Amino acid sequence: MNDIVRIVVDTAEQRSHVFRVLAASPEVELEIARLPVGDYLLGGDVAVERKTVNDFAASIADRRLFAQVAALKEAYARPVILLEGTLGDVRSRMHPNALRGALSYLVAIEGLAVLPAADAGESALLLMQLARHVQHGVRRAPEPVAKRGATGTAARQERVVGALPEIGLILARELLRHFGSAAAVLAGSEATLQRVPGIGPRRARSIRQTLDAPYHRDEPAAPEVAQGAGWLVPAASGDERRRARTAPEATRTEPRGGDKPRHDREAGER
Repeated sequence: MNDIVRIVVDTAEQRSHVFRVLAASPEVELEIARLPVGDYLLGGDVAVERKTVNDFAASIADRRLFAQVAALKEAYARPVILLEGTLGDVRSRMHPNALRGALSYLVAIEGLAVLPAADAGESALLLMQLARHVQHGVRRAPEPVAKRGATGTAARQERVVGALPEIGLILARELLRHFGSAAAVLAGSEATLQRVPGIGPRRARSIRQTLDAPYHRDEPAAPEVAQGAGWLVPAASGDERRRARTAPEATRTEPRGGDKPRHDREAGER
């Protein structure tokens, strides 16, 4: 059974970490082309426009986003926005409500699919999975989570590794395949963790900090965080929300005209 997936990549994406992860996978065949709109073509009229959260904010400010969405919808039947990063990381003076409003508009009014990815590594994994579903369909029922009551060593290992920060079932399995055991995953250094597709520097650092930090039972609990459509929303009380403010920072506008430059986008990945 041939599980190879074929992905057409815009020439400007060759500088991205996403492209490097895809190119390193033996399950992916890449075709590089100059795409008039979109960054990745996955077949089945599915086109993906990848945006870091900073590029997303800049494209709202200069209204590139709405022209890009119109072009995507005109060219492809199933356009997708792949949003990379979290809204809390946006370096912009733009109010978070404007960012959330733009996301809501894309889904509710324009009818686009918006997929979240924590970083470039996860973007690559999502693109591969999307391409598999488009080109090969579903061969078995999906397993979104390892069930609490699941028996068997593999299920328990997945549950242990999946409890690490920002690691779900898919990345837990990638880590276990790479390291060979849950104990080896937990002993992995930041450098060795980053050798696994989808584990970037930030995620590797978060894992090691969690595992290495001294345990203090009386430490105040962190605010509960609700994971929604690709961004983190602190579930704070009304008083806490009123006190919360986002520090203003300079807005960085990233040009994206005919030659689709991505220099600022790549700086966000690194």
